[in-house]
Amino acid sequence: MSTAIEPNNEREWLRVQLQGDKSHHHNGRFRNPWPSFTQVPPLTFIRHLLTRDTSAARQSIAEGRAPQVITPDFVTLATHSSPQLTWLGHSSVLIHLDSATILRDPVFSARCSPTQWLGPKRYTPAPCQVKDLPEIDYLVISHNHHDHLDWSTLREIATRYPAIQVFAPLGNGPILNAAGFRTVHISDWWEEVVVEGRYKFACTPAQHNASRGLFDHDTTLWSSWVIEGPSGQRVFFSGDTAYSSAYGNEEGAVCPAFKQIGQVYGPIDLAALAVGGYGPETFFCGINSRPEHAVRIHEDIGAKRSVPIHWGTFMLTSEPVDEPPVRFAREMSAWGHAQACAVLSIGETTSGTPIDL
Repeated sequence: MSTAIEPNNEREWLRVQLQGDKSHHHNGRFRNPWPSFTQVPPLTFIRHLLTRDTSAARQSIAEGRAPQVITPDFVTLATHSSPQLTWLGHSSVLIHLDSATILRDPVFSARCSPTQWLGPKRYTPAPCQVKDLPEIDYLVISHNHHDHLDWSTLREIATRYPAIQVFAPLGNGPILNAAGFRTVHISDWWEEVVVEGRYKFACTPAQHNASRGLFDHDTTLWSSWVIEGPSGQRVFFSGDTAYSSAYGNEEGAVCPAFKQIGQVYGPIDLAALAVGGYGPETFFCGINSRPEHAVRIHEDIGAKRSVPIHWGTFMLTSEPVDEPPVRFAREMSAWGHAQACAVLSIGETTSGTPIDL
């Protein structure tokens, strides 16, 4: 159920106004409605995919520059009162918020692909499997790309946790129901769901796209998420998002959604921000943030601490695999946020304590 509007609550008034804007709905599909989003011409993009040079990424893997993988310490995660995040590789994270354990975009398969025979393969192993996870209360999905919505992993979770509540943006209900989940909450941008009268799940915008095949482009929605616990602490998950396209964006327009998220939900106690998948930037910065733009998102949402994710697992683009967190940490330091930056190993947990780099 949605929260009621409280008198003189400017944040809630703004959220309701934003919720009423459906400019991201277009002819039965969804779109990024901002000048910050531009598209490379399809033929130019296809030509790039057929001829792209991934030698820098492959060399960085061969040189052993992939992140370390450690066994997650789920016991510590469950005993800390502050928001905690365990990075499980790529964009998969486990959050402990107050007394709830929340899993986001879990992908434990060897490949992020419609089949395990072909497609991008892990160059770092998953730090755990579904059977190793602690008791999960909630599952959150950002969009339906195979590196975020992994059918095999979700089927296992639905079997192991049949009563789990799932949260996802518009259009993703059928695939989640087919995976075996019984309780699925589907939301549009700026809609909120409050469960057990204690936890608020807010579906917030992102600049990205969605598809699982050749003919379903943008028929489902993508999103970021804000989750608020009963203590009032808030965690932000960017999903996949861009901030400002590098192609055809001569004015340098930036996505306004993140300042709006900060106005409605900030400050954010702990954020997981996508920093990888941008190389070359001309082709990919319309849908994935360069690390420097992730720092802008950190500022816009009023994050107290941020963990860089969406790197170190699958070779999806051409940048060296260890470049995204290095650039992110450098930019965080340049903007005076060095103590707010937590670069993790895969399987590592961070709490509310700032981490020195």
